Amino acid sequence: MKPPRSLPGAVLASLMSTAALGAPGGAWPEVALPPGAVSYSIGEQMSVSGLPMRLRGFDAATSPAQTAEWFRRHLPRPLMENRVGGKLVLGRAEGNHYVTVQLDGAASGAGTHGVVAVSDVAAARSQQAASRAASERVLARLPAGTELVSALTSTDERRNASFLTLVNRYSEEVNRERLRLLLRDDGMELEREARAADAGPQALAGMPPGAASGRMLFFKGRGKEAIAVISRMPDRRVSIVLNTVTNMEAYQ
Repeated sequence: MKPPRSLPGAVLASLMSTAALGAPGGAWPEVALPPGAVSYSIGEQMSVSGLPMRLRGFDAATSPAQTAEWFRRHLPRPLMENRVGGKLVLGRAEGNHYVTVQLDGAASGAGTHGVVAVSDVAAARSQQAASRAASERVLARLPAGTELVSALTSTDERRNASFLTLVNRYSEEVNRERLRLLLRDDGMELEREARAADAGPQALAGMPPGAASGRMLFFKGRGKEAIAVISRMPDRRVSIVLNTVTNMEAYQ
């Protein structure tokens, strides 16, 4: 099972904060890409802390500066600019939606890697209450004082995925046992454990700092799978990253 592809937490925070600037409008807007750019879907139906999003990634042969200049010329004004973790984020409101374009240098060192996010601000007002309720149900079953850092959900080809990041000050063993009970109540049993470092560089890239030294727990049930990563952070708090995938076809 692979976790849903997601943006770094700092960038998600930037997208969510700027999305609050959206104004009334119409259907999901389309965003043109530079000539020759190769695009791919990250999530057609996603929700980040109750904010509905559509995400597409793209790779362009032009440099980040050239790519940014192309978007400045082609995106309607007014256009906001912000830098998050060294990445350039361009954003503007379009009706009920807020569009952001995140640009960064490609991993190969040549060209640009980009992410286009379209957020439905109007729908967020009705969905955030449900998202908070779902998160609170999880928090109520974890040790007291556990904090929710981020919550992401996505639906793709009849598969529902959720990706939660939580922190607390309890031991790894206490968190392991509470997660085991939580997921058992949801119909999943612990199958095996492994060191997070054994997951490989691609999986580790989506984990928070310090997760490489933690443990991974694998759970499975009817039509459901989950991976939990428990690790100790530099400030001595414990981070819990929980990725759950439900295959809706199993319930047909």
